[in-house]
Amino acid sequence: MSAASRKNASLRKEPGQTSADARREKASAARTAEAARTRRRQRIIITSAVVAVLALVGVIGFVVQSSRTGSTPVVVPANATGTDNGIVVGKPDAPVTVDLYEDFQCPICGELEKSVGSTVQNLIDNGKIKAVYHMMSFLGPESVRAANAASAAAQEGSFKQYHDVLYANQPPERTGGFQNSTLTQLGARVGLTSEAFTSAVGNGTYNGYVAKVEDNASKRAVTGTPTVFVNGQQLASSALTPDGFTAAVNSAAGSGTGPAPTPTG
Repeated sequence: MSAASRKNASLRKEPGQTSADARREKASAARTAEAARTRRRQRIIITSAVVAVLALVGVIGFVVQSSRTGSTPVVVPANATGTDNGIVVGKPDAPVTVDLYEDFQCPICGELEKSVGSTVQNLIDNGKIKAVYHMMSFLGPESVRAANAASAAAQEGSFKQYHDVLYANQPPERTGGFQNSTLTQLGARVGLTSEAFTSAVGNGTYNGYVAKVEDNASKRAVTGTPTVFVNGQQLASSALTPDGFTAAVNSAAGSGTGPAPTPTG
């Protein structure tokens, strides 16, 4: 018997079956078939959605991985430490290490340099301290540009001179200062005129390094600028004066440690 004959036979009324019964049976078969088609469509939609989600996850993973591998390279300038990447100024074997966390845009850092900067320089010159400068950049693009330029100066062996000239010409905070053209002009004042310096300033060569310094500072729980450590012990803000700073250094030199830790809270 052919498929058509079997179908026709299935639709024939059985003995005692009314026309209404046949119609109901036919309608039920149609509903069953439609339900099967609906389930198939749902399975196709769900499968397609799952495939799309998996594809999206793969794309996101690729983008994230690409951003990691293609992120700004960390170019470490000369005289940077191997641990927290601060720029070292002074004799490596000086008895006291002073860590200074500063942001070139920070007005309080500018005041600190006016007050204590010459004292720090004298102690460096006399071989009493090794100063390690950590150039923070959390105040915005101006800070990043200045820190990048200072890193380029460190590469040229003129970090401290450039550091000082930046603070001597510090613009008001977050006013769009420290443009690259200004930074190269200030560099020329301390003899930084090489193509390597101007190119590094313009291209942001040390931006990856600047970001790493910021990250290392946060790991040390440095939450603001200026922050100063003497042989690993943080100075209280009240000690950030010429006399207070000198006393802290002398105490550290005599005891082999720094002053008592400053309570935080």
